[in-house]
Amino acid sequence: MTERTPTAPDRPLTRALHAAAAERGLRGGDALPDVPELFALVRDMPYARADTHEPAGIIAGWRGTCSTKHELLAALLAEAGLRSTVMACTQEIRPPAGAPAELLALSGGQPVVDVHNYLVVHAPQGDMTVDATWPLAAAAAGLPVNAAWEWGQDQVIACTPLDTWAVPEGESVAAFKDRALRARYTPQELERREAFIQGVGRLFLAQSR
Repeated sequence: MTERTPTAPDRPLTRALHAAAAERGLRGGDALPDVPELFALVRDMPYARADTHEPAGIIAGWRGTCSTKHELLAALLAEAGLRSTVMACTQEIRPPAGAPAELLALSGGQPVVDVHNYLVVHAPQGDMTVDATWPLAAAAAGLPVNAAWEWGQDQVIACTPLDTWAVPEGESVAAFKDRALRARYTPQELERREAFIQGVGRLFLAQSR
């Protein structure tokens, strides 16, 4: 399994997250964020494609989708002394009926295929499912948002998983996801998926400005 293990006692990524959040007026002072706040800061980054899968670059761009948000969160948790495993699952995206018209239009009324990522965090209180995909603001669109980190308590996964795997040890999340997508879906389905994700990203970025 792909796990992040405790590293970097000086916590450079956490310091970078703190600085980026402070620049945006999201936190102040010198104290670094604790684990629940690490989760909240990553969760509330706008949902949109990041330019990189490198954690420092994700912080600099201040955006991410399910894969990049959870790659970043896993790295931040490792700095805080927590192991985590990146998970992947197939899903069919179906915007809720009460979602804004713009979001419903992006799906064209048909399910959109995807491979979703989330974490299993190996906390002292027990393994817990963690999903930071949707920012709090997405709750207004009827999307599944996890409002708080509760130690030892599973969070809601931002989809209904179909097939589920732990990302294999030594393989990048992006490479595993790409292979799973291409093995299961047609080029036409993948093209529609890409258009949907790009459209949702534009929608959330516009709302965050």
